[in-house]
Amino acid sequence: MKNLILLSLIFFSFTSYSQEITRGPEIGEIYFMGPTTTVLYDAIYHSSDFGESVVCMDSVTCTTTIIGAITADKTSGGLYYNNISDALYYSGNYGIYGTWEQNNSDIGNVLHSGIIEGHIYYAAFKHSEDYGLNFTNHQLNNYYGIYRESEIGYNDKSYLMTYDLDPTDTVYFFISYDSFDNLEIVNTFNVSGYGLYDLSFGFNNGDLFFYNSINKDLYFSNNDGFAWVKKNTFSCPNLPILGITGGRQDGELYMLVEYLQMTGQRRHVYIYHSLDNGESFTVHHPVSIGPNPIYANFIAEDTLVEPGDTVQFIDLSNDAETWEWDFNNDGTIESYEQNPTYIYQDTGYYTVKLIITGVVVEDYGIRNDYIHVDDLTNTNLVESKTEEINIYPNPVTGNFNISIDTNSERIINLCIYNSNGELVRFFDLNNENQQSAISISLADLQDGIHLLKINTPNKSQIKKIIIIH
Repeated sequence: MKNLILLSLIFFSFTSYSQEITRGPEIGEIYFMGPTTTVLYDAIYHSSDFGESVVCMDSVTCTTTIIGAITADKTSGGLYYNNISDALYYSGNYGIYGTWEQNNSDIGNVLHSGIIEGHIYYAAFKHSEDYGLNFTNHQLNNYYGIYRESEIGYNDKSYLMTYDLDPTDTVYFFISYDSFDNLEIVNTFNVSGYGLYDLSFGFNNGDLFFYNSINKDLYFSNNDGFAWVKKNTFSCPNLPILGITGGRQDGELYMLVEYLQMTGQRRHVYIYHSLDNGESFTVHHPVSIGPNPIYANFIAEDTLVEPGDTVQFIDLSNDAETWEWDFNNDGTIESYEQNPTYIYQDTGYYTVKLIITGVVVEDYGIRNDYIHVDDLTNTNLVESKTEEINIYPNPVTGNFNISIDTNSERIINLCIYNSNGELVRFFDLNNENQQSAISISLADLQDGIHLLKINTPNKSQIKKIIIIH
């Protein structure tokens, strides 16, 4: 079992530092790398409908060379890739096998296309204005640290991220107004350890997305990275996010998620598509090979409790056969049940870990500081504990209403999970008027039992809803 687990991790580690998803020049157009029935990874796919359906453009090239990264040109049908020997190739026909031409032989596997046709960058180090035939080196004045990520924006603005080797707790964010010749540090991120840091510009001038795989956080900036807002956290399940790219519409973002399990018997690619800067996503599943992936996921019916209260945990994992619960994340397994209960005696914040096995795959999910145990002598906590959240009608035929019976608390967001534990809808309610009932449409969801997670500033609640159209 452990050898197979290690193999899946190797696939993820090998591809983490290359660019595997890229926007095309048209709205709804993306390219990405993924598996096919004949090859385990590195085939090139193209979609013109936001990732809902895809066409495999080239699954042959990767059998003779290892594709390090891809990036789409602003030219229609233009696509670049480089291989492990640092050779740069270009196709003017959407990356179809047999249309590649080698344009250079000394370009590494960090590629970014500019916003002008024929402009391509090799990381922050040099760029070409003739489709990679000739490159100009950058001066990189004021550069320090170790290269981590870069991106090209509007009006010759360029962005660079570096990090310290010892200690590895800070990522530096630079901006350049002259294609990386001169750099100005504008921000820092506090991180711990190594991971995937992915940077992409958005639709508007100054829009940037930043994904940190260590904390599973997605950030957005609309002012060239001088200030950032956290838009989402992907804590459980531990999504294998291989890359992000902004789109060609306001607020548009794509995420590439890929599961390779059981030595390739389960190969699944998901495209997460957002139109609100990553606050909510529509999930497409264009590549599905073998049974569904196995992953760990769970929620608790109540996350704010008093000492001695019983907490009910609900397993949302897919294809699990065994469950091991660590309710304190101290290495001790307290339960082997699928949907256990646990009594917390002492006040504090508790991190919960679930380890599952299914067939020959093991996975785990962690929710940090998930359960808050308090004596509730604080008035605000008492109010949030005792207030009622009402959902009606239930069963739901089209729309349902949600209301809260006090003004002391607000609903931050709603998460809806299907019977397989997959997050199918996310609603940000921060800007909604909550003086009256809020109406939510579920007309496009399938019939059946769903779980509704209601998040407020101090707690979350889980309620079952039944959808019948």
